[in-house]
Amino acid sequence: MINPISSGNNILNTEQAKSKSEEVQTGMFEETLKKAVEEKDEKKLKEACRNFEAVFINMMFSQMRSTIQKTDLMGNSFAQDTFEEMLYDNYSKEMAKGPGIGLGDIMYKQLSKNISTVEEE
Repeated sequence: MINPISSGNNILNTEQAKSKSEEVQTGMFEETLKKAVEEKDEKKLKEACRNFEAVFINMMFSQMRSTIQKTDLMGNSFAQDTFEEMLYDNYSKEMAKGPGIGLGDIMYKQLSKNISTVEEE
């Protein structure tokens, strides 16, 4: 049986979990980017740029939420924090699927030039 008093020591707080998630996503972006360049696959490159934009938007949302004062109106719990993280993660992914903020498109244009120069050599 789990001891509810001592079980809190094993749970990462929300900030640690977010930074760990961002590190993993950044590593995945680098891997995907390297594969796209090696295979000269423009679809993979576009997807990697879109994913990077989603991570960037998610970080931006996170910073914006941290400026808002917490109130007891809606309660304050780990479950609510987790739900908000998941909600804003999905918001950022949906934003990046469309035109987003333009970061993914700019990155794609810049990086696709590198693929075309590799093909010419």
